[in-house]
Amino acid sequence: MMKSSKNFNLFLMDGEVTGRIKCTLSNWTGIVYKIPRPYLEKCKDRQDLKQSGVYFLFGKNDDGDDEVYIGQAGIRKNGEGVLYRVAEHLKNEFYFSEAVMLTTQNNSFGPTEISYLENKFTNMAIDVDRYKVRNGNDPNPGNVTEEKESELEDFIEYSKMVLGVLGYKLFVPIVDRTPKESSENNNGDKELLLYLSRKSGKSNRLIEAKCKRTDEGFVVLKGSMIETIDSTAIPKSIKELRKECINKNEIIDGRISKNYLFNSPSYAAAFILGTNANGKIQWKTEKGISLKDLEENEMK
Repeated sequence: MMKSSKNFNLFLMDGEVTGRIKCTLSNWTGIVYKIPRPYLEKCKDRQDLKQSGVYFLFGKNDDGDDEVYIGQAGIRKNGEGVLYRVAEHLKNEFYFSEAVMLTTQNNSFGPTEISYLENKFTNMAIDVDRYKVRNGNDPNPGNVTEEKESELEDFIEYSKMVLGVLGYKLFVPIVDRTPKESSENNNGDKELLLYLSRKSGKSNRLIEAKCKRTDEGFVVLKGSMIETIDSTAIPKSIKELRKECINKNEIIDGRISKNYLFNSPSYAAAFILGTNANGKIQWKTEKGISLKDLEENEMK
């Protein structure tokens, strides 16, 4: 089923894209703020950020990996809400560069609602696995009625889109998980599945791998085989990534244990083979058509 178009309203509060951004959507009660760390003080008089809400703190760890902390905030006796709770994190060891805060135009979130949202957002982020989620405990999901759950799930769907519009693919799976339509209604999968099979001269193993061509690039799929011996002819960034995978125990019995996204087919092939490779030649469809020939046919 084709998804309907959406019209998001982005307000540059400081007149620049690197400043504060307020995001709203027609017929949605939610309000979302993207606030860089140095700008938090400038938001202290905003009444809607004194409400209850859910927040996301984005940063990077020492290895350069994307990290996020997801939390909730109710209205306190001093009249402060989600912004005040975010400001408290400025004292924490985790250094976040930007905060995204979700609240509503009608201040409709109570303790049960924000607990439910925090739980769902945290578990979705862990499942998608694009960011390292810093939450130590699984948040309490609260006890909501089925009517309220339906309402909150709608809020979650819009929130996922807003986070993506603001540049955070926190809830966007690296590979498409939606059910495929029947062949009579579909001209082909949105994501093309490709295969690589090559005998390694270094380890004498037959290396077999799969990847998907997606909107973002080329995703080498979990479970693919990988040559563990590096060649001297290998891009430096790929060599470092392969070393990092070994150090993090993300290669088990010669197979990768998670999906990896690359911006080119050649980098995806080099990651698997441990050497420079022409990805347009190495990656092929199930019928043996190379990516090079396939793309040339698509352009005709």
